[in-house]
Amino acid sequence: MKIAVAIPTYNRKEVLVKCLEAVAGQTLKPECIYVVDNHSTDGTPDLLHSMNYDKEVLGVKVNYNYLPENGGGAMGFSLGMETALKDGGYDAFWMLDDDGLPAKDCLEILSKYVSQYGYVSPVLMDINQPEKLNGACKGSYEPEVLRAAYGGGELMPRYCNPFNGGLFSIEAVRKVGIPKRELFIYGDEMNYDMRMTEAGFPSYGVFSARHLHPVMQDTDVHFLVLGHFKPVKWKMYCMSRNKVYNKKIQKRSAVKKGLVLAYYYMISESYLMFFQRSWSWMKLFHKAFFDGLNERWGGEREYMQTK
Repeated sequence: MKIAVAIPTYNRKEVLVKCLEAVAGQTLKPECIYVVDNHSTDGTPDLLHSMNYDKEVLGVKVNYNYLPENGGGAMGFSLGMETALKDGGYDAFWMLDDDGLPAKDCLEILSKYVSQYGYVSPVLMDINQPEKLNGACKGSYEPEVLRAAYGGGELMPRYCNPFNGGLFSIEAVRKVGIPKRELFIYGDEMNYDMRMTEAGFPSYGVFSARHLHPVMQDTDVHFLVLGHFKPVKWKMYCMSRNKVYNKKIQKRSAVKKGLVLAYYYMISESYLMFFQRSWSWMKLFHKAFFDGLNERWGGEREYMQTK
């Protein structure tokens, strides 16, 4: 099985090197690693070049693409997969963030199931506590609790980590297409999972396949149905716009879709009116909502100039 790997990166040269070594050191070696660099300014190109990692890592070919501007993680996954598709000859595509570390046998285990199911995911573990889950399941961080919640078998229907070690077959990708690069960041992975599911390729988690990833350590505030309120405006804009867009395109009745969007909008407005009391944030939510609804892209650039 010939497998291409897509890894977006931005200003994380040290962890990127570790990720590349972990990917190239798999018991089932991938054919090529497609690294899409979102215009890193921390010396990533020089470091990779000095190690020859912009061409090859542990015998695995590297395709390194340094972009003229930051296109976000969504651009990295989209362009990486698109380039691999154009090169041709691959049976599957493995998608990873640059700060993840797959277990040595992760790809080999996933590859046993991808042809049958089209889309399979590893179990996400805490990189600092490798025996613990990255996120709690029923209040527990024990992997066996997660497995029990999905019926106790090796395969866990609808468990997904699309861009933290998700493996996609060529058949699934040909039917669904590449990730939507316009989403920039936040929600792009769920958009791809939704598209895969609606095309007949729901994810199957593979219990024995493990992928280590840092637990989110952001300054987010939990925000009811919105998930988290991000105090950085461009991040909150992307999260809100993409959530509205994802809700809009879901295959469901127009009435139900409209109610979901209206409820989302009401909650965001209520938060701003009663807690934030800031017209700049009010404007941001208005813009995010209507940009998502009308599929207008690139609005994050306005907010990336400020904190």
